[in-house]
Amino acid sequence: MSIQLEIQPAFARAYQTYADFRPGDTLRLYARTGGPGTGGLFFAIEKDEVLPGDAVFQVEGLQFTIRPGDFWYFDGGILRYDERLGEYGFSFYNPRLEE
Repeated sequence: MSIQLEIQPAFARAYQTYADFRPGDTLRLYARTGGPGTGGLFFAIEKDEVLPGDAVFQVEGLQFTIRPGDFWYFDGGILRYDERLGEYGFSFYNPRLEE
C-alpha cells in the first residue's frame, strides 16, 4: 500500500535548523497520543532507519519514513512550517481525519 503525503520543503529545512537534523538523515514520522490533559493525537519524529514496507519521502536532503501502522494518520495529509512562528511553527493537517 502506498500513501499520499505532502511534506513542504520549509518543513524539512526547519527541522535542519531547529532540531539539527542533517541532509542524509532518515527520520521516522509517527502518530502519538497525548498525555494527561492533551486528549488527542499528534505527529512525532525521530531518527531511525527505513524498514521493508515503509513509505519513504525525500525532501530537502532528508529522508522521511512512515511505518505501515501509521499510514492511516498521514495518508492525505500535509506537513507544513510557518516561519513566522519560529521553532514552534510546525503543523500537520489531514482533511481525512475530520470525517
